[in-house]
Amino acid sequence: MDVNGISIEIEHKPIKNLHLAVYPPNGRVHVSAPNCYSEEQIRLFILKKWVWIVQKRKEVMSYTIQDEREYVSGEAHYYKGELYRLKVIRDNSCTFHVELHGDYINVYVYERTTKENIANVLWNWYKEQLTPTIERYVAKWENILDVKASEWTIQQMLSSWGKCHKETGKIMFNLQLAKKPLNCIEYVVAHELAHLIEQNHTDIFRNILSTYLPGWRKLKEQLNEFPL
Repeated sequence: MDVNGISIEIEHKPIKNLHLAVYPPNGRVHVSAPNCYSEEQIRLFILKKWVWIVQKRKEVMSYTIQDEREYVSGEAHYYKGELYRLKVIRDNSCTFHVELHGDYINVYVYERTTKENIANVLWNWYKEQLTPTIERYVAKWENILDVKASEWTIQQMLSSWGKCHKETGKIMFNLQLAKKPLNCIEYVVAHELAHLIEQNHTDIFRNILSTYLPGWRKLKEQLNEFPL
């Protein structure tokens, strides 16, 4: 759908409400809509959100990834595919914790907390948020594929979104997935669990994904729009 010169991706799904997202690095706009919604209803929804869409596209298109994170207020960070600004709140009377507040990720720390410890607080929060999401998708895809992981863990990884050891049934997921949209996280879970059937990226493996997750190639592209 084209609205005011901007191409909008529309995806009809068995959901109850409309969902809008703007993705880096080129400001791609995606709308997930209930199957019953007409094109006119979707267009009206987009127009109501137009000011937000334009502003969000400017943010994601102007943002470049920093090689070295400083974990200071104003720095850009992603969560579930959305761009947020970090706000470091130093208060000796508070406990270390993280809160989402509008377009900000608020990190509460002590006055003298170091950059490294601020990073640890943030990444611990990311892990807390990602764990139930992975748990839900693992259960879903174990049922779909009729497989069972013996164990799965979440950890920082340098070069892949996940790893599966077919012999042991153990799977590792990259903590960086906390920054990605939910549909990309689900793709990674399905991908790794499919390796319990076929270890290598063979035609058999690709056919498994194509059968149970037909849009996996598009999800893979979306996942890799920004590197690790």
